[in-house]
Amino acid sequence: MNRSMRTLSVPLALVLVLALAPACRTVPAERPAVREATSAPRAWTDAFVKECVLVADEITIEGPADLVDHAVLRADPDTGTYLTKTVSEGLLQQLSALPQSHIEVRGQLDAWSLAAFRKITVLQRPGEVPVTVSARGNAFWSDGTRERRQDQLVFRGERGK
Repeated sequence: MNRSMRTLSVPLALVLVLALAPACRTVPAERPAVREATSAPRAWTDAFVKECVLVADEITIEGPADLVDHAVLRADPDTGTYLTKTVSEGLLQQLSALPQSHIEVRGQLDAWSLAAFRKITVLQRPGEVPVTVSARGNAFWSDGTRERRQDQLVFRGERGK
């Protein structure tokens, strides 16, 4: 850059700085206050907070939108296949045992430990629905002091209860 261009660019930069200075001093308008939710989320069910064990050929868990905050499937590619997809009933997660592994698949619902010899299905439904746990095929449940054995067992939890 030659000397004459350098002298022209300094006054031009000064003009730009002075022209933009008022814009830097303006105070932005206040944002509208974010409206807080009027109702707190409803409490989860206490039905599954005591440590228990549930074992069956197949276990199905259905519940409301926050079910995935309370249920987990332990995917292990050596023993099972994991699937998650959206279906017309809601969000479906499924963990199926590999036939050649002869090892159960495992999951957790709050303090309940789950084991299934075929599959565990979790279906998160829209809206307010109860939490329902169904165990089919040689179902066994125990809380350490009591136990139940039947071909099919069903447990249900309501919000706040």
